[in-house]
Amino acid sequence: MMLHASQFCSKAETFAAGLTDGRERDEFRLKLSQARNTLERLQRTYNEKNLNLRDKVTAAEFRQLIVALLWACFYVRHHIDFRTFRMIVNVEAAFTYLLLNSAP
Repeated sequence: MMLHASQFCSKAETFAAGLTDGRERDEFRLKLSQARNTLERLQRTYNEKNLNLRDKVTAAEFRQLIVALLWACFYVRHHIDFRTFRMIVNVEAAFTYLLLNSAP
């Protein structure tokens, strides 16, 4: 799922060229950067074999990632294609499922 989230970030960035409002473009870039930074931290945790969804910090990182991805999707809503939108819906659903089923 982290790979799909990363792919969404790359695709969303291509849609950002259609953003004409400077403020909305800046907010989109902020949310996309937040998502990518969160993905990087989660990937580092995974590589260190410490990825545990029962850990409160890791669960918070996943929640932050979901919110940042959804905001990025919102900002490119007029330019995004259906396939990419479905990708973000699937990523959000999978992460939410994992978080709910790993809750103590």
